[in-house]
Amino acid sequence: MDAITPTDQPHTRWPRPARTAGYVAVLIAAIALLAVMINVTTGPTPSQPPAEAAGPPPGIRADVQRWFKARDKAQIELNNALVPVVEKKIGNAGPTSAPCRRLSAAVLALKAQDPAPVAKIDELARAGLDKIEQAATACLAGDAAGAQRLAAEGLAERADAQLPLEEALEGE
Repeated sequence: MDAITPTDQPHTRWPRPARTAGYVAVLIAAIALLAVMINVTTGPTPSQPPAEAAGPPPGIRADVQRWFKARDKAQIELNNALVPVVEKKIGNAGPTSAPCRRLSAAVLALKAQDPAPVAKIDELARAGLDKIEQAATACLAGDAAGAQRLAAEGLAERADAQLPLEEALEGE
């Protein structure tokens, strides 16, 4: 066999740089067109407004904190007044009973507080107060068993409202 000389080999021609630039431009245009078509068919992703735009959660607002601070003493007094009722240590219920009078005064003082600046927080913070007020009325009327039952129902309503209240304060 004869040896192949470099002049016998077919000469491979490389594309011209101008032609290569044209191919690259067409490729980029095709990719851009594909991206636009995908976006049009799937739609843009919805953007959520930043959390700062909604304002601070109610729990850190100054007016809500002032409201909680203003009702703090009345809330503590109500909790303390409920202890003898819950522990069934009222003694003789009736209008002269010190625990009954204390409970009545405490629930009325808490109900007399101004409403919260946020209606949902006010509703949840007052959960069970009507039942506890009924418990105080029953206690003053001499119905210790009724007072204990109503107080327990009011406290259950308050306990059920605790998590939703915390969530409302966090802005959830």
